[in-house]
Amino acid sequence: MIRINLLPSEIEKRAVAQRRTILIASAVVAVLLVFVGIYFMRLAKITTLKGELKKLTAEHRKYEKDLKKINEMESQKAALQNKLNVINELMGSRLDYPKMMEILTRKDVIPGKVWLKSFSSQGTGKIKLTLDLEAMDNYAVADFLANLEKSPRFDNIKINGFSPSSSGDKKTRVFGISCDYKPERGKKNG
Repeated sequence: MIRINLLPSEIEKRAVAQRRTILIASAVVAVLLVFVGIYFMRLAKITTLKGELKKLTAEHRKYEKDLKKINEMESQKAALQNKLNVINELMGSRLDYPKMMEILTRKDVIPGKVWLKSFSSQGTGKIKLTLDLEAMDNYAVADFLANLEKSPRFDNIKINGFSPSSSGDKKTRVFGISCDYKPERGKKNG
């Protein structure tokens, strides 16, 4: 088929240029529409995220208040538990000193020729004792030390000092003892 063009070439060039302009303008408008669409989508997303942020911030503040209350309760619980532990320790050891004094005053521990002058103690689990004693002779001191060593309640027995003394016409021995007293506690049911 033969193509015959009766129009002048200027008109054809103008028509081609016009089509190109329309095509370029359409492409530019399409690109602008795409960018405007993307902009509005982003704007909508930002608005949605700002709303979620406000909601989450309010929820975070609510949980912060709850967390503060929980932390206060935990610290109160720990303080009460400490107090309860102290009370239980005191209840468990309330008879330690009377039983210790009972053991110390028995004849099978302190012989008749030994006198307890003073004592000091510290501790609640193992009670550390420091005893100041006076004895009639060296045999009484030896008997006392042997009795302490035989007793399952006393360990780490050490002599702190030993010196002869005289009061009036009696010659005695003054000595000090340090040892640990292991209290006998009742077994807990549980």
